[in-house]
Amino acid sequence: MLFDKLNFLTETKRKEQITLLVISFVVFIIQLATLRPPVGIGEPYWIARELAAGHGFIYAYPFDLVYAPTCYIPPLYVWFHAAIISLGGGLIISQIIGLIFFHCANYFFYRFFRRITSPGIALAGFVALAFYIPLWLLSQKPDPDGLNLLFIALTVLALDEANERPGKKIWLILGVLFGIQIYVRPDILMGIVFFGLWLLFYAKNAIDRRKKLVGYFVAVAIALLMVLPWTIRNYVQFDSFVLVSANSGFNFYMGNNPQATGEFQQGPATAESIAMDSARAKYFLLNPSHVTRDSYLFAVASDWIFAHPIEASKLWIKKLYFHWWQRDLAGGSIAASEWMITGYKIASLFLLIFGFYGLYSLKSRSRQALLISLFLYSTTIAVIFFTQSRHRAIKVDPYLVTLSIIGIDAVLKKLRIKN
Repeated sequence: MLFDKLNFLTETKRKEQITLLVISFVVFIIQLATLRPPVGIGEPYWIARELAAGHGFIYAYPFDLVYAPTCYIPPLYVWFHAAIISLGGGLIISQIIGLIFFHCANYFFYRFFRRITSPGIALAGFVALAFYIPLWLLSQKPDPDGLNLLFIALTVLALDEANERPGKKIWLILGVLFGIQIYVRPDILMGIVFFGLWLLFYAKNAIDRRKKLVGYFVAVAIALLMVLPWTIRNYVQFDSFVLVSANSGFNFYMGNNPQATGEFQQGPATAESIAMDSARAKYFLLNPSHVTRDSYLFAVASDWIFAHPIEASKLWIKKLYFHWWQRDLAGGSIAASEWMITGYKIASLFLLIFGFYGLYSLKSRSRQALLISLFLYSTTIAVIFFTQSRHRAIKVDPYLVTLSIIGIDAVLKKLRIKN
């Protein structure tokens, strides 16, 4: 069919690698030529400046202006920025490295699809994703989106390997990948649950299921051992158990309160929200610890959900809709022009229609279920907390791009058979 004409570019391993490098290099040059002006916002960059200045790992907890020792966010990308600053670099260096992460991620997305579809379709997906501008924008931010994208690609590839050929090496690799991601964005802990259930469901027999259970347990144990030093640091600093970061309470509150809109921004104040703000201010005045404050906000949001189950349910449905279709903002402090937003809406509709048809067309049910597990993981995070561009862009869109090409190819084959 149409995409099979690209197979000749992957006839040998050397030819394949050269093709991928040339495509990535050309796109990278275009990205450098169109690099957006750097914007120094985001917790990793703000904390990194304090760290590089010798002030320590400090930050002002939301709703406050006083800088203090914090565990508000995980440390890996803070250290990344601090290292760049200490070496005399700036945000432009961070942007460029983010784009390099993006291209590395694209290679591993390609490696995954190379296993489940024809070389031509996998290559077409590689090219399409290389030109997927929303991920260019995310990768240029001073947040760990590019790095997160890379580790999602690596993790899905490793999970597929663990399911097909489980062994000591792959469990070690998977554990290291999980550990690094917890240091980057702890929401992977939700993914670990979904991926673990997927692995066990697709076990061949009871013996295989037991081996996978033990191997996966080892992988998770390795991940937890990797973050143990930071957990100990948090306990010493705050006299509380915090695995990596204490911001789930704040994020949970921002997505579940009388002013919640389904996104980060909040709606108009109400009598109930004003009373909640007043109580929060009094509590924060007496409790400066970031850990205690985060626990407080988690409790406030939980109480609101139980007191307003219908409103909370409507809000969760709204967040589900925002995650999979459209919402008012581009999200993540991305300045996007109207034509870009319109273009993304069109591309999003295209990806949803053909992407899910491509997913349905996959012959491998285990790999189909693996991607569904990933999509459920991203959806769950968005619904529990609040919708952000990165929840879908990092965990869903890269796969929908190539799945769309698989879907188009499947449609063309059906039309050819009918004719």
